[in-house]
Amino acid sequence: MPFRLRVLFIIYVLVAIGCLWRAVTFNAFDLLTVGVFPVLVGLWYQSKWAHVVLYVYISLQSLGVIAMSVVALIALQITPEDVKLEFQGSNIPLIPLAIGLYSLVIFQWWVALSKVSKKYLANDKSKLPEVHP
Repeated sequence: MPFRLRVLFIIYVLVAIGCLWRAVTFNAFDLLTVGVFPVLVGLWYQSKWAHVVLYVYISLQSLGVIAMSVVALIALQITPEDVKLEFQGSNIPLIPLAIGLYSLVIFQWWVALSKVSKKYLANDKSKLPEVHP
């Protein structure tokens, strides 16, 4: 596995752990967190369909980040003093958070669109275990 895909795989494993924690703790499921599992399976087994699933997953993340950004900008225009993000009593600065989220999405697109990733996923070595009834 190329280095950039390995880094992306590690990020997705961390997201999957967070998804499982969230599912057990809050009994909450959503497409952005549960959608990481097909991507992980496709990358692990180096299957051809993994590229499509990766594109769909990153597209959903991009749409989510853009939608939240638009909502935040509209809220800033209406009442700038009320726009705050708090987590467990501590205030999270919005600019570094936005830079971090956009950087993460851009990194994912860079990895997904790179020739190294396309070449790696074009070599279909998926040997998924056969299920016999």
